[in-house]
Amino acid sequence: MTVSLRKRQLQEEYERLQAEYSNLIAVRDEMVQVEAPRLEAVYMETLGQLQYEVLSLEYDIALLKLERDLLQSYINRGEKPDIEEVDEEVSKTADAYNKTLHEEEEKIKEAKDFLEHHSEKDAEQDALERRELKQLYKSMVHRLHPDLHPEQTEWEKELFLKVQEAYRTENLEMLRQLEEKLNIGMPSSMVNSETIEEREERVRKLKEQIALLQQEIEERRNTFPFTYKEKLYDKELMSAMQEELRARIVALEREKERLMKIVEKMKGKKHGKQHCKD
Repeated sequence: MTVSLRKRQLQEEYERLQAEYSNLIAVRDEMVQVEAPRLEAVYMETLGQLQYEVLSLEYDIALLKLERDLLQSYINRGEKPDIEEVDEEVSKTADAYNKTLHEEEEKIKEAKDFLEHHSEKDAEQDALERRELKQLYKSMVHRLHPDLHPEQTEWEKELFLKVQEAYRTENLEMLRQLEEKLNIGMPSSMVNSETIEEREERVRKLKEQIALLQQEIEERRNTFPFTYKEKLYDKELMSAMQEELRARIVALEREKERLMKIVEKMKGKKHGKQHCKD
């Protein structure tokens, strides 16, 4: 086999691997930047609020149990409970719980904002724009991704960062403008002066990167929110899960009420003190 023939074969293999890598990058970024936020928003809208209520009640119950146990420790020692000290100790734990609840509240709010924003678009037009966005991004990845073009210029590197941001924010118009800039500029290409060994090394490294990307995509598919991808659009299943959560809420409310009465009696008060938000 002549050197020129081997070089041409390696070049053709590398170009094929480039296309495969570009496609995998587009799939991975679609999952991370577009599909995951959408799935998380639907999840929070469908189950998130109910799960938040469950978590809030579980925290309330945990705090009431802590308060009960602290009061009981005084009684066991034959001492009069120091209510102020007990309240202070319970409040320290409540602070951490309320921080977590606030984070969950923010997730619910972000989900509602996300769904409201995306529901404003015409469904058919949105689908057309999403298709163009994905195709355009895939093309730009093929032309600009640093793994495919290690010899690229600083201008191209900066342009690719802007491409990623435009895709993440679903800014189709910005992506179109960036493509125009790239067309006007001078995209890099493989240099003809490479030796066979250098081209073989390029192929080897790209195969490794493709394998890693395939592994990453598969791992993501087996983690939240993608494990709920099919379930979220199964109305019967979601309805059953919602009913389970509502039943859990009823049971927790009863347990909370029971513990509040115990604590009130131990403190000798008519009204218990609520430490954690409902």
